[in-house]
Amino acid sequence: MSSRNLNGLTVKQQTFCDLYRGSDDDEVRGNAKRCYMIAYTATAKSAEANGPRLLKDPHVAEYLEQKRIQAEEKVDISEERILRELSYMAFLDPKDYRNEDGSIKNIHDMPEGARRALASIETNTAVSKENDEVLFVTHKIKHYEKNRALELLMKEKGMLKEKVEHSGGVGGVLLVPNDMSPEEWQKQNASQPQT
Repeated sequence: MSSRNLNGLTVKQQTFCDLYRGSDDDEVRGNAKRCYMIAYTATAKSAEANGPRLLKDPHVAEYLEQKRIQAEEKVDISEERILRELSYMAFLDPKDYRNEDGSIKNIHDMPEGARRALASIETNTAVSKENDEVLFVTHKIKHYEKNRALELLMKEKGMLKEKVEHSGGVGGVLLVPNDMSPEEWQKQNASQPQT
């Protein structure tokens, strides 16, 4: 019988877990089959079945979960922080990017929520060829998608429910307000027949 470490893992299981969580190779990290092939010097066929199976081993699953939680805590991936970031995108007021005179604020002068919702600012300057005089400056401000952020927040708050449709040969996901049945929503929002 193989000896186990303090985590209840054999040497090969520990190697598998370390590769699965932290390999520098993107083709290996998170790939149970590849990690199993390396840790156990196994064939691709054997690893195809045994890699995913090893993820279900209680000691392996517990160790990987502990490592995931530690990593999230280290970089503060909390439910509160995720919801806060989504709220910055969902409730962005575009005026937060501009001064009273309409010019773009310095990034350090923007409110935190506006900075976090900002995807990019592109500045284009037109200069006169004759005297290097600036003719005009344009700014293109892009922020993350409000509608998607609102949808995610509404799902989190239980304001939307999904109904998966598989009828009529065409499937899809229907987002419905929580206070309405999918049938009521479809009846209310059905397109009018063309005349």
